[in-house]
Amino acid sequence: MTRLRTILRVLVVLVIAPRPALAQAADPSDALFNDNVIHEIRLSVNTKDWKLLTDNWLDDTKYPADFRWNGQVVRNVAIHSRGGGSRRPNKVSLRVDFSHYTYGQTFLGLKSFILRNNSQDPTNMRERLSMLFFRNLGVPAQREAHTRLYINGQYYGLFTICESPEEAFLQRNYSESSGHLYEYSFDNEAVAAGAPVFTFAYLGPEPSLYVPSPFVPKTLEDDPQGNVLASLFQVVGDTSNPDWRSNVSAFIDLPYFARRLAIENFLAEEDGITGDYGPNNFYFYRFANTTSFAFIPWDKSNAFWSADYPILHNILDGDPAKQNVLAVRAMQEPDLMQIYLDTMLECADFAVQGASPTDPGWLEAEISREYNQIHAAALEDTAIFTNDEFEQGVVEMLTFARTRSDSVRKQVAAARGR
Repeated sequence: MTRLRTILRVLVVLVIAPRPALAQAADPSDALFNDNVIHEIRLSVNTKDWKLLTDNWLDDTKYPADFRWNGQVVRNVAIHSRGGGSRRPNKVSLRVDFSHYTYGQTFLGLKSFILRNNSQDPTNMRERLSMLFFRNLGVPAQREAHTRLYINGQYYGLFTICESPEEAFLQRNYSESSGHLYEYSFDNEAVAAGAPVFTFAYLGPEPSLYVPSPFVPKTLEDDPQGNVLASLFQVVGDTSNPDWRSNVSAFIDLPYFARRLAIENFLAEEDGITGDYGPNNFYFYRFANTTSFAFIPWDKSNAFWSADYPILHNILDGDPAKQNVLAVRAMQEPDLMQIYLDTMLECADFAVQGASPTDPGWLEAEISREYNQIHAAALEDTAIFTNDEFEQGVVEMLTFARTRSDSVRKQVAAARGR
Protein backbone atom coordinates (compact mmCIF):
# COMPACT_ATOMS: atom_id res chain seq x y z
CA MET A 1 0.00 0.00 0.00
CA THR A 2 3.04 2.30 0.21
CA ARG A 3 2.97 2.69 -3.58
CA LEU A 4 -0.72 3.64 -3.41
CA ARG A 5 0.01 6.35 -0.86
CA THR A 6 2.82 7.71 -3.05
CA ILE A 7 0.58 7.85 -6.12
CA LEU A 8 -2.18 9.56 -4.19
CA ARG A 9 0.17 12.15 -2.72
CA VAL A 10 1.32 13.01 -6.23
CA LEU A 11 -2.25 13.29 -7.48
CA VAL A 12 -3.24 15.72 -4.77
CA VAL A 13 -0.78 18.37 -5.95
CA LEU A 14 -2.07 18.28 -9.52
CA VAL A 15 -3.97 21.34 -10.68
CA ILE A 16 -7.67 20.59 -11.00
CA ALA A 17 -10.51 22.70 -12.24
CA PRO A 18 -11.94 25.01 -9.58
CA ARG A 19 -15.17 24.05 -7.93
CA PRO A 20 -18.26 25.92 -9.07
CA ALA A 21 -19.10 28.53 -6.47
CA LEU A 22 -22.49 28.64 -4.84
CA ALA A 23 -24.11 31.99 -4.16
CA GLN A 24 -23.78 31.83 -0.39
CA ALA A 25 -22.40 34.45 1.92
CA ALA A 26 -19.56 33.38 4.21
CA ASP A 27 -20.46 32.96 7.86
CA PRO A 28 -18.41 32.33 11.01
CA SER A 29 -19.06 28.59 10.96
CA ASP A 30 -17.26 28.22 7.62
CA ALA A 31 -14.05 27.81 9.63
CA LEU A 32 -15.37 24.69 11.37
CA PHE A 33 -16.23 23.13 8.01
CA ASN A 34 -13.01 24.16 6.27
CA ASP A 35 -12.19 21.02 4.29
CA ASN A 36 -8.67 22.08 3.44
CA VAL A 37 -7.41 20.86 6.82
CA ILE A 38 -8.01 17.98 9.18
CA HIS A 39 -9.37 19.48 12.38
CA GLU A 40 -8.81 18.58 16.01
CA ILE A 41 -11.76 18.50 18.41
CA ARG A 42 -11.36 17.71 22.09
CA LEU A 43 -14.18 16.82 24.47
CA SER A 44 -13.72 16.70 28.22
CA VAL A 45 -16.34 14.48 29.84
CA ASN A 46 -16.78 13.19 33.35
CA THR A 47 -15.35 9.65 33.23
CA LYS A 48 -18.48 8.15 34.80
CA ASP A 49 -20.67 9.96 32.27
CA TRP A 50 -18.52 8.76 29.40
CA LYS A 51 -18.76 5.18 30.61
CA LEU A 52 -22.54 5.52 30.90
CA LEU A 53 -22.74 6.95 27.39
CA THR A 54 -20.63 4.21 25.82
CA ASP A 55 -22.18 1.40 27.87
CA ASN A 56 -25.64 2.62 26.82
CA TRP A 57 -24.69 3.46 23.27
CA LEU A 58 -28.17 2.69 21.93
CA ASP A 59 -29.70 5.40 24.14
CA ASP A 60 -29.93 9.11 23.36
CA THR A 61 -29.25 10.28 26.92
CA LYS A 62 -27.43 13.61 27.02
CA TYR A 63 -24.33 14.26 29.09
CA PRO A 64 -22.41 17.51 29.79
CA ALA A 65 -18.97 18.10 28.30
CA ASP A 66 -16.53 20.87 27.53
CA PHE A 67 -15.77 21.43 23.86
CA ARG A 68 -12.41 22.62 22.49
CA TRP A 69 -11.56 23.50 18.89
CA ASN A 70 -8.93 25.79 17.39
CA GLY A 71 -8.12 27.41 20.72
CA GLN A 72 -11.77 28.11 21.53
CA VAL A 73 -13.60 26.54 24.48
CA VAL A 74 -17.33 26.15 25.07
CA ARG A 75 -18.31 24.92 28.50
CA ASN A 76 -21.24 22.72 29.37
CA VAL A 77 -22.29 21.50 25.94
CA ALA A 78 -24.46 18.40 25.63
CA ILE A 79 -23.31 15.25 23.86
CA HIS A 80 -25.21 12.06 23.13
CA SER A 81 -24.89 8.90 21.09
CA ARG A 82 -26.72 9.08 17.79
CA GLY A 83 -27.45 7.23 14.57
CA GLY A 84 -29.53 4.31 13.37
CA GLY A 85 -27.84 1.27 11.87
CA SER A 86 -24.47 3.04 12.15
CA ARG A 87 -24.31 2.91 15.95
CA ARG A 88 -21.31 1.07 17.40
CA PRO A 89 -20.33 0.61 21.06
CA ASN A 90 -16.59 1.00 20.47
CA LYS A 91 -16.85 4.17 18.37
CA VAL A 92 -20.01 6.16 19.00
CA SER A 93 -21.24 8.89 16.71
CA LEU A 94 -22.04 12.01 18.70
CA ARG A 95 -24.31 14.99 18.47
CA VAL A 96 -22.79 18.09 20.05
CA ASP A 97 -25.52 20.48 21.25
CA PHE A 98 -24.43 23.92 22.39
CA SER A 99 -27.81 25.14 23.61
CA HIS A 100 -29.21 22.20 25.59
CA TYR A 101 -27.87 23.27 29.00
CA THR A 102 -27.43 26.97 28.20
CA TYR A 103 -30.50 28.31 26.43
CA GLY A 104 -29.65 30.25 23.28
CA GLN A 105 -25.95 29.38 23.36
CA THR A 106 -24.38 28.86 19.95
CA PHE A 107 -20.90 28.32 18.60
CA LEU A 108 -19.98 30.18 15.42
CA GLY A 109 -23.72 30.61 14.93
CA LEU A 110 -24.44 26.87 15.23
CA LYS A 111 -26.79 25.27 17.74
CA SER A 112 -25.32 21.82 17.10
CA PHE A 113 -23.36 19.59 14.74
CA ILE A 114 -22.72 15.88 14.24
CA LEU A 115 -19.53 13.87 14.72
CA ARG A 116 -20.11 10.90 12.39
CA ASN A 117 -18.22 7.67 13.08
CA ASN A 118 -18.44 6.41 9.44
CA SER A 119 -18.97 2.90 10.74
CA GLN A 120 -20.46 1.76 7.41
CA ASP A 121 -17.71 3.23 5.27
CA PRO A 122 -14.12 1.94 5.43
CA THR A 123 -12.87 4.96 3.45
CA ASN A 124 -14.42 7.53 5.82
CA MET A 125 -15.01 9.68 2.71
CA ARG A 126 -18.33 8.73 1.08
CA GLU A 127 -20.40 11.11 3.19
CA ARG A 128 -18.16 14.13 2.69
CA LEU A 129 -17.62 13.45 -1.02
CA SER A 130 -21.35 13.04 -1.64
CA MET A 131 -22.33 16.28 0.05
CA LEU A 132 -19.58 18.13 -1.80
CA PHE A 133 -20.81 16.65 -5.08
CA PHE A 134 -24.38 17.77 -4.35
CA ARG A 135 -23.24 21.29 -3.53
CA ASN A 136 -21.12 21.53 -6.66
CA LEU A 137 -24.19 20.57 -8.72
CA GLY A 138 -26.23 23.29 -7.04
CA VAL A 139 -28.23 21.22 -4.53
CA PRO A 140 -28.12 22.48 -0.91
CA ALA A 141 -26.31 19.93 1.26
CA GLN A 142 -24.39 19.89 4.52
CA ARG A 143 -20.90 21.27 4.81
CA GLU A 144 -18.49 18.64 6.08
CA ALA A 145 -14.86 18.19 7.05
CA HIS A 146 -12.76 15.60 8.90
CA THR A 147 -11.43 15.81 12.42
CA ARG A 148 -9.35 13.90 14.89
CA LEU A 149 -11.51 13.48 17.99
CA TYR A 150 -9.98 13.32 21.47
CA ILE A 151 -11.97 12.29 24.54
CA ASN A 152 -10.36 13.35 27.83
CA GLY A 153 -7.03 13.73 26.08
CA GLN A 154 -7.05 10.31 24.38
CA TYR A 155 -7.35 9.89 20.62
CA TYR A 156 -10.78 8.40 19.96
CA GLY A 157 -10.67 8.23 16.18
CA LEU A 158 -11.25 9.89 12.83
CA PHE A 159 -14.68 11.48 12.49
CA THR A 160 -16.56 13.60 9.98
CA ILE A 161 -17.87 16.95 11.17
CA CYS A 162 -21.38 17.16 9.66
CA GLU A 163 -23.48 20.28 9.60
CA SER A 164 -26.88 19.80 11.23
CA PRO A 165 -29.91 20.68 9.08
CA GLU A 166 -31.13 23.33 11.50
CA GLU A 167 -32.18 26.97 11.32
CA ALA A 168 -28.71 28.24 10.36
CA PHE A 169 -28.48 25.73 7.49
CA LEU A 170 -31.96 26.66 6.26
CA GLN A 171 -31.30 30.38 6.43
CA ARG A 172 -28.01 30.07 4.58
CA ASN A 173 -29.41 27.89 1.81
CA TYR A 174 -33.04 29.01 1.49
CA SER A 175 -32.97 32.54 2.95
CA GLU A 176 -35.58 31.53 5.52
CA SER A 177 -35.79 29.23 8.51
CA SER A 178 -39.29 29.58 9.94
CA GLY A 179 -40.89 26.68 8.07
CA HIS A 180 -41.41 23.07 9.13
CA LEU A 181 -38.33 20.83 9.08
CA TYR A 182 -38.73 17.06 9.40
CA GLU A 183 -36.19 14.26 9.63
CA TYR A 184 -37.33 11.09 7.91
CA SER A 185 -36.83 8.19 10.32
CA PHE A 186 -36.71 4.70 8.85
CA ASP A 187 -38.01 2.30 11.50
CA ASN A 188 -35.63 -0.65 11.12
CA GLU A 189 -37.14 -2.59 14.01
CA ALA A 190 -40.72 -2.27 12.76
CA VAL A 191 -39.77 -3.28 9.23
CA ALA A 192 -37.75 -6.23 10.52
CA ALA A 193 -40.84 -7.30 12.47
CA GLY A 194 -42.91 -7.29 9.28
CA ALA A 195 -44.31 -3.76 9.13
CA PRO A 196 -44.64 -2.37 5.59
CA VAL A 197 -42.11 0.13 4.32
CA PHE A 198 -43.37 3.68 3.87
CA THR A 199 -43.16 4.27 0.11
CA PHE A 200 -44.76 7.74 -0.03
CA ALA A 201 -48.13 6.07 -0.49
CA TYR A 202 -51.18 7.52 1.27
CA LEU A 203 -51.67 6.10 4.77
CA GLY A 204 -54.91 7.90 5.54
CA PRO A 205 -56.05 11.37 6.66
CA GLU A 206 -54.90 11.22 10.29
CA PRO A 207 -51.87 13.50 10.94
CA SER A 208 -50.58 10.99 13.50
CA LEU A 209 -49.91 8.55 10.67
CA TYR A 210 -47.09 10.86 9.48
CA VAL A 211 -45.77 12.69 12.56
CA PRO A 212 -43.89 12.09 14.76
CA SER A 213 -43.19 8.92 12.75
CA PRO A 214 -41.90 8.50 10.13
CA PHE A 215 -41.46 12.29 9.92
CA VAL A 216 -39.83 13.62 13.09
CA PRO A 217 -40.43 17.37 13.49
CA LYS A 218 -37.20 19.28 14.07
CA THR A 219 -38.70 22.77 14.09
CA LEU A 220 -42.11 23.91 15.33
CA GLU A 221 -42.39 20.68 17.29
CA ASP A 222 -45.52 21.89 19.10
CA ASP A 223 -47.32 22.41 15.78
CA PRO A 224 -46.01 19.73 13.38
CA GLN A 225 -48.96 20.03 10.97
CA GLY A 226 -49.05 16.42 9.89
CA ASN A 227 -52.27 17.24 8.06
CA VAL A 228 -50.23 18.92 5.32
CA LEU A 229 -48.09 15.81 4.97
CA ALA A 230 -51.28 13.76 4.73
CA SER A 231 -52.52 15.99 1.92
CA LEU A 232 -49.19 15.67 0.10
CA PHE A 233 -49.12 11.89 0.20
CA GLN A 234 -52.78 11.68 -0.75
CA VAL A 235 -52.05 13.34 -4.10
CA VAL A 236 -48.72 11.51 -4.52
CA GLY A 237 -50.45 8.17 -4.06
CA ASP A 238 -53.27 8.98 -6.48
CA THR A 239 -51.08 7.91 -9.39
CA SER A 240 -53.88 7.21 -11.90
CA ASN A 241 -55.40 10.68 -11.55
CA PRO A 242 -55.02 12.61 -14.85
CA ASP A 243 -54.27 15.68 -12.73
CA TRP A 244 -51.54 13.88 -10.76
CA ARG A 245 -48.77 16.18 -11.90
CA SER A 246 -50.54 19.46 -11.24
CA ASN A 247 -51.79 18.18 -7.88
CA VAL A 248 -48.32 17.06 -6.76
CA SER A 249 -46.75 20.28 -8.07
CA ALA A 250 -48.63 22.17 -5.37
CA PHE A 251 -46.24 20.43 -2.94
CA ILE A 252 -43.12 19.34 -4.85
CA ASP A 253 -41.04 21.08 -7.51
CA LEU A 254 -40.96 18.03 -9.77
CA PRO A 255 -38.26 19.18 -12.24
CA TYR A 256 -36.00 19.98 -9.29
CA PHE A 257 -36.86 16.65 -7.67
CA ALA A 258 -35.86 14.84 -10.88
CA ARG A 259 -32.52 16.66 -10.86
CA ARG A 260 -31.84 16.00 -7.19
CA LEU A 261 -32.73 12.31 -7.61
CA ALA A 262 -30.40 11.98 -10.60
CA ILE A 263 -27.45 13.37 -8.64
CA GLU A 264 -28.07 10.94 -5.80
CA ASN A 265 -28.35 8.00 -8.17
CA PHE A 266 -25.25 9.02 -10.12
CA LEU A 267 -23.48 8.60 -6.78
CA ALA A 268 -24.91 5.05 -6.64
CA GLU A 269 -26.69 5.62 -3.33
CA GLU A 270 -27.98 2.22 -2.29
CA ASP A 271 -29.93 3.54 0.71
CA GLY A 272 -31.46 6.81 -0.44
CA ILE A 273 -34.69 8.17 -1.89
CA THR A 274 -34.95 5.13 -4.19
CA GLY A 275 -32.88 2.78 -2.04
CA ASP A 276 -33.08 -0.97 -1.76
CA TYR A 277 -34.87 -0.87 1.59
CA GLY A 278 -37.43 1.78 0.70
CA PRO A 279 -37.09 5.59 0.77
CA ASN A 280 -34.52 6.68 3.33
CA ASN A 281 -31.93 9.23 4.41
CA PHE A 282 -33.36 12.67 3.80
CA TYR A 283 -34.74 15.68 5.58
CA PHE A 284 -37.92 17.34 4.38
CA TYR A 285 -38.38 21.11 4.62
CA ARG A 286 -41.73 22.82 4.12
CA PHE A 287 -41.26 26.48 3.30
CA ALA A 288 -42.97 28.94 5.62
CA ASN A 289 -46.63 29.70 4.89
CA THR A 290 -46.69 27.39 1.86
CA THR A 291 -47.35 23.75 1.01
CA SER A 292 -44.05 23.55 -0.88
CA PHE A 293 -41.49 20.97 0.28
CA ALA A 294 -37.80 20.45 -0.48
CA PHE A 295 -35.71 17.32 0.02
CA ILE A 296 -32.40 17.75 1.86
CA PRO A 297 -29.76 14.99 1.41
CA TRP A 298 -28.65 13.12 4.53
CA ASP A 299 -26.33 10.22 5.44
CA LYS A 300 -24.56 9.05 2.30
CA SER A 301 -22.51 6.27 3.91
CA ASN A 302 -23.85 3.84 1.30
CA ALA A 303 -23.11 5.96 -1.73
CA PHE A 304 -20.52 4.88 -4.33
CA TRP A 305 -22.00 1.38 -4.13
CA SER A 306 -20.84 0.26 -7.59
CA ALA A 307 -19.53 1.95 -10.72
CA ASP A 308 -22.12 0.01 -12.75
CA TYR A 309 -25.01 0.74 -10.37
CA PRO A 310 -28.17 0.96 -12.55
CA ILE A 311 -29.30 4.55 -13.00
CA LEU A 312 -32.99 3.55 -12.90
CA HIS A 313 -32.69 0.96 -10.14
CA ASN A 314 -35.84 0.75 -8.01
CA ILE A 315 -37.59 3.02 -10.52
CA LEU A 316 -37.99 0.65 -13.45
CA ASP A 317 -37.13 -2.44 -11.42
CA GLY A 318 -36.96 -3.60 -7.82
CA ASP A 319 -39.44 -4.75 -5.22
CA PRO A 320 -42.75 -2.87 -5.76
CA ALA A 321 -43.36 -2.97 -2.01
CA LYS A 322 -40.24 -0.81 -1.52
CA GLN A 323 -40.34 1.46 -4.57
CA ASN A 324 -40.78 5.17 -3.99
CA VAL A 325 -44.22 6.00 -5.41
CA LEU A 326 -43.25 9.62 -6.12
CA ALA A 327 -40.09 8.68 -8.04
CA VAL A 328 -41.72 5.88 -10.04
CA ARG A 329 -44.68 8.03 -11.09
CA ALA A 330 -42.59 11.15 -11.77
CA MET A 331 -40.30 9.26 -14.13
CA GLN A 332 -43.35 8.37 -16.25
CA GLU A 333 -43.48 12.04 -17.28
CA PRO A 334 -41.33 12.32 -20.45
CA ASP A 335 -39.93 15.76 -19.66
CA LEU A 336 -39.04 14.76 -16.10
CA MET A 337 -37.26 11.67 -17.39
CA GLN A 338 -35.44 13.95 -19.83
CA ILE A 339 -34.31 16.18 -16.96
CA TYR A 340 -33.23 13.12 -15.01
CA LEU A 341 -31.13 11.72 -17.86
CA ASP A 342 -29.69 15.13 -18.77
CA THR A 343 -28.62 15.60 -15.15
CA MET A 344 -27.01 12.16 -15.18
CA LEU A 345 -24.88 13.29 -18.10
CA GLU A 346 -24.08 16.55 -16.34
CA CYS A 347 -22.88 14.55 -13.34
CA ALA A 348 -20.83 12.31 -15.61
CA ASP A 349 -19.15 15.33 -17.16
CA PHE A 350 -18.50 17.00 -13.82
CA ALA A 351 -16.99 13.87 -12.27
CA VAL A 352 -14.27 13.74 -14.93
CA GLN A 353 -13.85 17.49 -15.33
CA GLY A 354 -10.20 18.33 -15.94
CA ALA A 355 -9.26 14.77 -16.90
CA SER A 356 -6.53 14.20 -19.47
CA PRO A 357 -4.19 11.32 -20.32
CA THR A 358 -1.93 12.56 -17.52
CA ASP A 359 -4.35 14.25 -15.11
CA PRO A 360 -7.22 12.86 -13.04
CA GLY A 361 -10.77 14.12 -13.29
CA TRP A 362 -12.41 16.11 -10.51
CA LEU A 363 -13.78 13.17 -8.53
CA GLU A 364 -10.58 11.12 -8.67
CA ALA A 365 -8.50 14.15 -7.68
CA GLU A 366 -10.86 14.97 -4.80
CA ILE A 367 -10.68 11.41 -3.47
CA SER A 368 -6.89 11.64 -3.63
CA ARG A 369 -6.88 15.02 -1.87
CA GLU A 370 -9.07 13.77 0.96
CA TYR A 371 -7.09 10.53 1.26
CA ASN A 372 -3.85 12.44 1.71
CA GLN A 373 -5.50 14.63 4.30
CA ILE A 374 -6.95 11.84 6.45
CA HIS A 375 -4.80 8.76 5.86
CA ALA A 376 -2.55 9.12 8.93
CA ALA A 377 -5.53 9.63 11.23
CA ALA A 378 -7.39 6.75 9.57
CA LEU A 379 -4.49 4.34 10.00
CA GLU A 380 -4.38 5.18 13.71
CA ASP A 381 -8.10 4.42 14.02
CA THR A 382 -8.79 0.68 13.82
CA ALA A 383 -11.88 0.64 16.04
CA ILE A 384 -14.10 -0.57 13.18
CA PHE A 385 -11.99 -1.11 10.03
CA THR A 386 -8.49 -2.47 9.57
CA ASN A 387 -5.85 -0.53 7.68
CA ASP A 388 -6.14 -2.98 4.79
CA GLU A 389 -9.90 -2.42 4.61
CA PHE A 390 -9.33 1.33 4.54
CA GLU A 391 -6.75 1.09 1.75
CA GLN A 392 -8.86 -1.34 -0.29
CA GLY A 393 -11.87 0.93 0.11
CA VAL A 394 -9.89 3.83 -1.33
CA VAL A 395 -8.80 1.70 -4.30
CA GLU A 396 -12.46 0.89 -4.98
CA MET A 397 -13.42 4.55 -4.72
CA LEU A 398 -10.75 5.49 -7.24
CA THR A 399 -12.04 2.81 -9.59
CA PHE A 400 -15.54 4.25 -9.24
CA ALA A 401 -14.23 7.73 -10.07
CA ARG A 402 -12.49 6.49 -13.21
CA THR A 403 -15.31 4.35 -14.58
CA ARG A 404 -18.67 5.63 -13.31
CA SER A 405 -19.05 8.35 -15.96
CA ASP A 406 -18.61 5.95 -18.88
CA SER A 407 -21.06 3.50 -17.31
CA VAL A 408 -23.66 6.23 -16.83
CA ARG A 409 -23.28 7.53 -20.38
CA LYS A 410 -23.90 4.05 -21.76
CA GLN A 411 -26.93 3.60 -19.52
CA VAL A 412 -28.39 6.97 -20.54
CA ALA A 413 -27.96 6.08 -24.21
CA ALA A 414 -29.72 2.75 -23.63
CA ALA A 415 -32.56 4.44 -21.70
CA ARG A 416 -33.12 6.90 -24.55
CA GLY A 417 -33.05 4.11 -27.08
CA ARG A 418 -35.87 2.16 -25.44
